[in-house]
Amino acid sequence: MRRMRLAWFIVAISAALLTSAAADRVDEVKARGKLIVGVSDTTPPFSFKKPGESINVGYDIDMVRAVAKRMGVTVETVSLSSGERIPLIQQGKIDFAATSMTRTPARLNDVDFSYIYFVTPHAVIVKKSSGITSVHQLAGKKASSASTSTAGDNLEEAEPKVEVVYVRDYAIAFGMLKDGKVDAFPTDESVLRAIVQQDGHPDDYVFLSDFTKSRNVGFALKKDEPRFKDVINRALLDIESSGEAATIFNAWFGPSSEQPMVRKFKIQPD
Repeated sequence: MRRMRLAWFIVAISAALLTSAAADRVDEVKARGKLIVGVSDTTPPFSFKKPGESINVGYDIDMVRAVAKRMGVTVETVSLSSGERIPLIQQGKIDFAATSMTRTPARLNDVDFSYIYFVTPHAVIVKKSSGITSVHQLAGKKASSASTSTAGDNLEEAEPKVEVVYVRDYAIAFGMLKDGKVDAFPTDESVLRAIVQQDGHPDDYVFLSDFTKSRNVGFALKKDEPRFKDVINRALLDIESSGEAATIFNAWFGPSSEQPMVRKFKIQPD
């Protein structure tokens, strides 16, 4: 009898160890009942907090909730700066980042990405009173960019003689332009339009028409978690095929929105 109990004990322990070894982020998320997602407080209309409110809203947030719904879990958001995204992903402290993050070859060395769920151009704004009409007039001048944003690099590629000043987030970058500390501010076009609209004086700024570069946005994930990535990607494809992706897009970028755009992309496998 003792030998039989010992045998059953060994079998139970072995099974538990195997289950633990096989467990991955999908199992962890379902066990805790929620996704823990890194978001931005200052990137309208993707992920931001309205004045006086404590809950993040935006296109990214709605997409995250749609993914969570298909996984049968809720969402807990963690506010972070652009510089914190990759470290927190790599440390496993968040399940993924949903911060309108551009998928680039350089970033793919550090993190993985979901399917692309938004495509939009980068742009650059200047004060109308500056008289600047071309990106090449920024030679010898300063521009502000959010830290780790690809917009600064893209601007330097277009005009190598511009000096890019990197700061913590978009709000600070725009504040530097508004206060006359820099001459330009590059980032996502829809973000720029939202920021100047919220500032209340959109006519004070102009977009430089000779600078634009398309960027592809995805959820940033920890590398080497193929099952979790597959679950996220399948959820995104279902959000597209169900029509919910278009509905979410129209809520933030449709004709009646503050930043109307035409949806020229679909979520699809790479």
